[in-house]
Amino acid sequence: MTIKEDNESRRSFLKTAASAAGGLALGASLGCTQETQVHVVEINALLPTPEQMQTFLALPDSPVMMVNLLKFKPDGGADEYAKYVTGVRPLLQNVGAKILFTGEAVACLIGNGDWDMIVVVEYPTPATLSQMVNSDEYQAIRHHRLAGLEGQVLYAVLQSHGAA
Repeated sequence: MTIKEDNESRRSFLKTAASAAGGLALGASLGCTQETQVHVVEINALLPTPEQMQTFLALPDSPVMMVNLLKFKPDGGADEYAKYVTGVRPLLQNVGAKILFTGEAVACLIGNGDWDMIVVVEYPTPATLSQMVNSDEYQAIRHHRLAGLEGQVLYAVLQSHGAA
């Protein structure tokens, strides 16, 4: 990508983001409820939308890396999330998934992110993740995740076989 293309891409993103923010502000000033305002996808959510899940499950039947950008609730969120991690480790192992990386997010070099932790987990297939989160064992520990996280972004990443 050339510098010119990169700058055009950034301007396009900023214009779209500004339009969405303006639409929300306009809707709020007109007294619209959230349901009648402009539809904006949450940047920091806890659960996927049905459309996101459908797109995820339509991915190829191949290994998928899940990049988790995590924001903990203040006053104990990290501790509650640690309980979730303790409970989810054996479930990951049971479905053939593995944690590849965990680390504290210490600085944002580009952009304006505010994350506490980054976790990368490899699943054998997208269906494997779905199978795990729909299990009774996962449902029994899920409350620790919800109690610990203020929100997150979760990217499904497939390995690229082309040049970067």
